[in-house]
Amino acid sequence: MQRPDEKKRQLIAATAARLFATRPFHKVKLDDVAAEAGVGKGTLYVYFKSKEDLYLWLIFDAFARLVANLEARLAGGALPPGASLRVIVSELVSFAFDHPQLYELMRTAGPATKDERWFDKRKEFTGLIEQTIRRGNADGTFADPHPAITAQCVPGLVRSVMLFGPRGLDEATVARQIASLLERGVCGANGMSKKRARMRGKLRAGGKRNGVVASGRAGR
Repeated sequence: MQRPDEKKRQLIAATAARLFATRPFHKVKLDDVAAEAGVGKGTLYVYFKSKEDLYLWLIFDAFARLVANLEARLAGGALPPGASLRVIVSELVSFAFDHPQLYELMRTAGPATKDERWFDKRKEFTGLIEQTIRRGNADGTFADPHPAITAQCVPGLVRSVMLFGPRGLDEATVARQIASLLERGVCGANGMSKKRARMRGKLRAGGKRNGVVASGRAGR
C-alpha cells in the first residue's frame, strides 16, 4: 500500500487548484488532475476519496488562511470596531466570490463539511466576529444584546446571497450591503449607536429649550 507523502499531497492540491480556477467544477475530472500532476489516478485516492473531497480540502485550506489573515489584521484591536467589522465582511465576501462552488457543495455534500476541522475553524472565525461586536458594545459603537447570535448570522448572510441572491451582483456591492445591514442592526434603534443616540438626545433636549425641534425647523 502506498503511504501518503505530504509533498505529493501539496502537488496534487496545487494542480487541482489551477484546474478549478480555470474550469467549472463539473468539468474538472480526477483523470485531468492526475495527468497534470504526473501521478497515477490511483495515487489520488491515497489522499482524496473523491473530487468533492479534494475540492473541500482546498477550500478548507483557503478558509484557514482567511481566518489566519483576519486574526493578524484584527489582533490587539488595532482597528476600531466598526472598521474591524467591515474588514471581516469584506474578507468573507471576497472568499465567497473566489470559491462560489463551495456553497453549493456545502448544501449537497452534507457530512463532508461537518468534520471537526470545519467545526473548529468556523468557531474560530465566528469568535473573531463576536469579539469585534463585544468591543463595539464596550466603547459605545454598537448596541448588540446578543453578539454570539449575530456572529453566527454573518456567514449566513453571505451564504444566502451566494446561493439565492440576484444574478450579476459584484463583490463590492455585496460587501457594502451586508456591512450596512450589520451596522444598522448592531447599532441599536434607527441604526444609531448608544453614543450617537445620547448625542441626538442632548441636541433634541437643547433644541426644545430653544424652541427648535431636532430637525432644525422652528417649533410649531
